[in-house]
This record gives sequence, structure tokens and C-alpha cells, in this order.
Amino acid sequence: MSAFRYGLSILLLLVSQDVLAQQAILRGFVTDASNEQPMQGATVALRSGDALVAGAATDGDGYFVINRVAPGDYEVTISFVGFESWSESLSLSPGDIRDFRIALTMRASEIDELVVEAEAVGGITTVAAGLETVVPAAINRVPVPGVSGDLASYLQTIPGVTVQGDRGGQFFVRGGAVDQNLALLDGLPVYMPFHVLSFYSAFPEELVDRADFYTGGFGAQYGGRTSSILDVTARNGNKQNVAGSISVAPFLSSATVEGPIIDGRVSAIFSARQSFVEELIPGLFGQRMPYRFGDRFGKIHALLGGSHELSFTFLDTDDRGDIAGSKKSVFGENEAAEINDSTEVAWENRVYGGTWIYRSNRVPLVSRVTAGRSEMTNAFGPEGSPEREAHVESVEASLRLSWLLDRGDISIGSTLRKTDLGYTLDDLFTEFTTSAEDLTELQAYAETTLDLLGDRVLINPGVHLYMLAERSQSWLEPRLRASVWPTGKEGRHQINASWGIYHQTLTGLTDERDLGNLFTAWITTPEDQEVMQSMHGILGWNVQIQPWLSGAVETFYKDYDHITAPIFSAFPRFTTTLQEASGAAYGADVRLNLENRPFLQESLLDASVSYTWSTVEYEAGPYTYNPAHDRRHQLNALLHAQKGDVGLTVQWQFGSGLPFTESGGFDVWYLLTPDVDVNTEAGVDRIVYAEPFGGRQPTYSRVDVWLERRVERGRYIGTLRAGVLNLINRNNLFYYDLFTFSRVDQLPLIPSVGFKMELR
Repeated sequence: MSAFRYGLSILLLLVSQDVLAQQAILRGFVTDASNEQPMQGATVALRSGDALVAGAATDGDGYFVINRVAPGDYEVTISFVGFESWSESLSLSPGDIRDFRIALTMRASEIDELVVEAEAVGGITTVAAGLETVVPAAINRVPVPGVSGDLASYLQTIPGVTVQGDRGGQFFVRGGAVDQNLALLDGLPVYMPFHVLSFYSAFPEELVDRADFYTGGFGAQYGGRTSSILDVTARNGNKQNVAGSISVAPFLSSATVEGPIIDGRVSAIFSARQSFVEELIPGLFGQRMPYRFGDRFGKIHALLGGSHELSFTFLDTDDRGDIAGSKKSVFGENEAAEINDSTEVAWENRVYGGTWIYRSNRVPLVSRVTAGRSEMTNAFGPEGSPEREAHVESVEASLRLSWLLDRGDISIGSTLRKTDLGYTLDDLFTEFTTSAEDLTELQAYAETTLDLLGDRVLINPGVHLYMLAERSQSWLEPRLRASVWPTGKEGRHQINASWGIYHQTLTGLTDERDLGNLFTAWITTPEDQEVMQSMHGILGWNVQIQPWLSGAVETFYKDYDHITAPIFSAFPRFTTTLQEASGAAYGADVRLNLENRPFLQESLLDASVSYTWSTVEYEAGPYTYNPAHDRRHQLNALLHAQKGDVGLTVQWQFGSGLPFTESGGFDVWYLLTPDVDVNTEAGVDRIVYAEPFGGRQPTYSRVDVWLERRVERGRYIGTLRAGVLNLINRNNLFYYDLFTFSRVDQLPLIPSVGFKMELR
């Protein structure tokens, strides 16, 4: 707590200075005059003469706020690409609060736009030392079965993100394991945010306001994980008009409604999605489609007075599927798979909580308090009588205080999280089958963001304190992020770097015999072992090659110590006997992004391509091996052509084979008890494993094609999307049973069609 108290003392000292003179506030909503739709990303600039005093960008609600405006005469300008700019002169007095409701009108031709410098958003080449900021427009560029976009499919286009394929719902990020990733929704953890079919997550395009995805090198604000952070901010509901959408598609149908409870002040948004693929496509091209999944979301947001915001968020998800689908024998023949067999997997999430934000009228202080509860259950085996179950429940509260500087900010904060863990295992080879644990984590941090050298250098140094109350242990974790524009922010080049130390005590146990290892039993690091630690180093370069073409190159290195890993056994078992391992992940990626390039027949072309080379290597006991998520080569390409209301998208994904543990032979196992006669007992056939992860699966490759027609009539928008998954109908491998010599493939060629109607 010493670091937190020290930071708080500094903040209080600053408050005690002579800065309490009342200042003014500007706030308001920006909408599209043609349909009254909130405009996210509109630029708001406040000028005094020729000098830019302050700037802001509207959020998904079309809302903006500019605090700490000194009394005086100004001109405020609001602009958006393709729309007529709006401006007004105003004179501000001490304590003034000015509210705006601005409707921008579209113009026939574009002119130079006023741009307030901010973090780049959208497009794979806007990466900054492991950070990519994702907005709904970027998510919509990557189609999925259905009509709306989903954050899960967009993440698969980001270099360094490895998935098992079309199904499984597990993501590995730049060498980190699944349990080393942290996903947050409005500041609260979501333990398994991805659905059983990997195209979908709990974060559809309609509900995402912004997502900060750190593939490594994250700053002092985040802790408790050693690989990646996905920080999703959900959109607030429309405070001006009732709006919504409904979509119908076999894979996933949805309904969303939003609108004001108190006009301009309080809004609500609710969404429900449900898959119908199991009912509508029970069998397709020789494969069953036994998948059921869905999610429910709600958020209420309120602007209280001139300085307060209050929001409440709720999320509920459920997934169940027989991930074996149809099996094939070693000769390629289809084998029947019982619906209620031991290859069923299920998980559920429930998250609910609230956030209060206070922006002081008197001092440049912004405070944020978040509190809530997160739950997840995971089961493996037939519904109603699973072989294994695991659960994790956490309750937490966090505080962040930010002191706004003229060219940056200073922030301090803390998080208290209380977690209950437990699992029940039914396995002959397990040393114990039930466990329950409590974990109390206390985190505190201090960081600052500063613009230096005439806005050519942006640095974000900080320190994170991670403490375990039950063990009386603590770790001080230094962090640093930096960006440099050698010729200024208007120039073509940007250099980014990040570095940090990270610790994690939660870990997940998986069983290599399971299909895709989708069952995870969460535990804490055993007390006789050191807590997992990692060090990240990232260096990157972004370049604007042409106004329509940008590129990026990024290298990364992650060093892992004290990884909690099962002790390898030549005999298959779910083991809770653990050992320490160490490892390293390193690699590089190259990205190119093309936007709005004139193409054939007066159409516009958008395209992106990325290639990643990486290596992940672990050392555990006498073995050095590449774990199951070590994908050496990965290529993603996306092309979208738009002509009027019609769009065509082609996507190609390619990945080299993932490691797996090969068979070393078979033996016969006997339960040696006094009543067993080995002379007459037949015994049980058993596989014997070779060295861990010594083999490689075949490569993964998939081509998807989508055709879309979109019609707008004022506030009404209709969208029809049809396409084909896995157009080349390649038999991509999902799982191979070494004992029965049967295989389970990824999804075959699957046609998809969906329709969506929106009221905006």
C-alpha cells in the first residue's frame, strides 16, 4: 500500500495548491441530421484565436465533455469526415456549464477536416507497442456467419493471436496460454468471453464502444495476468431516440433495443442473441452441428448533474456443444457420434456491476469507481451428469483518480478482488478430485502520460503493486510505454516501444486428452511454488506509405518464469500434480493496410494483410518442448470491395501446424488389488505417450466469401448478407484421438444467409 499512499499524497498536495478557481465545462451530443443517429468519433475543438486549447472526440452515444476551461472567449468547432462543420463563438464565465445538441448535415464533397490529435483507432496498422484500439467500424470490416460483426472475428485478424480453428472459443496471444489472458467488460472480468464457435464472443459490434487490446506490454493500470489484456467498454444507449435492430440467421439471431429513459440524461440498451444452428442445420455435409450458445446484455447509463456519470452493466452467456461433431476413422469414414457423450463441453458467464465517474468543476480531477461480481462455470461431459465441473467467482472494487495536466495526466488507482475457486473431477488417475480455494488480490498503481518535445514524444511510465493477502507476498512491477514521431505527429513515421514486469497467481489446469482442452479448472499457484512471472519487450514502427496505404512492423519478446505446468506422464491422466516451468515467446509481424482505394467500375477497395513468425518454447523438468499453441507461421488477408449498396468480402486465414503429443505405443493396465488375478484378468488397454508435444498437426487454411446488400431509408437500414465458410472445403484438423485413430475436423463448407433490420 505504500506506493498507493505515496501517490495519493502527491495528488492531495497538488489539490492544495492555488488551483481551485472555478472553471467552465462544455458537454453535449452530436448526431446525424438525416437520421438523428449518434455520431461516434466526431471531433470537438476549442480554440482561442489561432491556438487549440482543448479537444475531444464523441463516444458511442455521440456524447463529449471538455473540462477545465478557463473563463474567456472561445470558438468551438465540431466536425466529422463527409459532414458540414459546425462552429460557434462563446464567452465563458467562472463555473459555466454549457450544454450542446448539434446535428451535422452531410455534404456532397469532402474538404480538409480539422483533426484533434488522439490515439489512432481502426485498422491493423495502427498498432502501438502491442496496443490496438478497436472501434465498431473496424469490427464490421470482418464478416461472420449472420449479419452483424463480432469482436472475436476481428481479433483473429490481429497478428500474434492464435486460435485452434473454427470452434473451441480459446485464444492464445503472442505465446501466452489461455489462462494468462484477461478480458474486461466495463472494468469487470469475463473469464470465458468467447463462444464455442470461434467466430463469436460476448462482444458484438452493436454493443462495443471501444476495445483496447494489448497483446503485451500493457501499462501500470492492469495487473494479475502475464500475457494480454482485452479491455472492452460497452456502448451507452441512445439518449435522443428509441432505436434498435433485429437480425435473423441460422448461426446467430439477435435483437437489440435502446432509448432514453429521461431524454438527454438517462438511457438503456438491451440485447439478446441466440444460435439456432443445432435446430436449423442438424446435419450438413456429413457433420452434425450440435452447438447451442447465446448471450444477454443490458446497460443503463445516467448523466447526473454537471459532473457525475453512473452506469450499470449486466452480461450473461451460455455455451454447450458436442465438439466432436462427426468423427472419422483412420480410413476417412464417418463414424456416428452419440449426442450425450463425453465430448460435450459447456460454460456460462455472469457479470454485473456498476461504474461511477466524477469530473470536478473546480479542479482538474477525474475519479472513477467500479464495483461488481463475475462468475463462470465450466463442465465437461453429458448434460446433467458431467464428468468434471469447475467454477470461479470474484467480487471486486476499483478506484482510479486522474489529475489532468496541460499535456498529459497523472493517475493513481487500486483494485481489491476476492475470488472463490473450486472444481470437481471424476478420474481414476487423479490424486484428489475436489478442491476449493479463496484468493484475495490487492493491486495498486501510479502512472503518468506526458507529451514532450513539442508533442513528438509521448511517454507513459508507471509502477504496479501486486499483493496476495493470504500469503503476505507482494511484487513491485515497473512499466513503460513510449511513442516517438521523429518529424512530428503530422509526419509519416511513428516508433513505439513498451516494457514491463507482470505477475499472476491464478492458473488453469487442462487435460491433453480432451478435445481441444476446453475444460479448465482454475486454481491458485501452489504455496510451495513461486508465482508466475513474465517480462515483455516490444518495439515497433508505423509508416504512412501513401494517403491510402499504411504499414507496420513489430517485434516482441516475452520471458516467462514459474509457469505452473502438470508433471508430464507417459500415461494419460488428468493430474493436479504440478511443477514449475519456464519459457520464452518471441517473434515479429508485418502488416499492410489499404483504405478507400478506387477500384474497378467506380468501386472502392479496402484490404489488409498481415504475416507473423513466432516461436514459443517451454522448459519443464527434463523436457524442452513447444507447447500446444506454438504456431510458427500465420497469415491473414482480407479484401473488401464496395460499389454503392453492394459489398464483396474475401478473407483467407492460414496457419502452420500446432504441436501435439504423439503416441509411443500401448500397454495393458491392471488395477492391482487383492481380488484381481492378473492370470485371468484381461486388463485395460492403455496408450503410452511419447515425449511431450513432439509432433506437428497439418496446416490450417480457410477461405470465406461474403456478399452484402445494404439499403438505407432515413432512420431505417436493411442488410442482407450471404456467404460461404471454408469455400475450398478443406478438411482442417481439430482433434485426433491417438487411442481410437478417429479424427474430428473443423467446420466443412457451410453456406450462410442472414437479414438485419435497424432503426437508428
